[in-house]
Amino acid sequence: MPESERKLEEIYRLTRQNNKMLRGMRRAAFWGTVFKLVLYAALLGIPVYLYFTMFQPVIGSLMDAYAQMQAASAQMQHTGSQLQDITSTLPLEQIQGLLNAVPGVDFSGNSQ
Repeated sequence: MPESERKLEEIYRLTRQNNKMLRGMRRAAFWGTVFKLVLYAALLGIPVYLYFTMFQPVIGSLMDAYAQMQAASAQMQHTGSQLQDITSTLPLEQIQGLLNAVPGVDFSGNSQ
């Protein structure tokens, strides 16, 4: 029976070795999963963090400047339409006559 005991010892040794290897593989798979979760959290979290801490104030100030430019543009258009209304009611011939009456200045466009 020493042969069968030797075989049993060999099977026992291989089983322990196999068990040790399987535990190591399970541990490596666990830490690999943890590492992947941390990596994905960082890849998703860092851009969100940067947006709220660095980019949002800059983007907010740019949006405010853009809104101010739009308001100024609208105000300029309104002023331009008011000036058009005023100039359409002015008697240009009378104004040109008054300007021509200024002594020493020729507003008629003729060279002297």
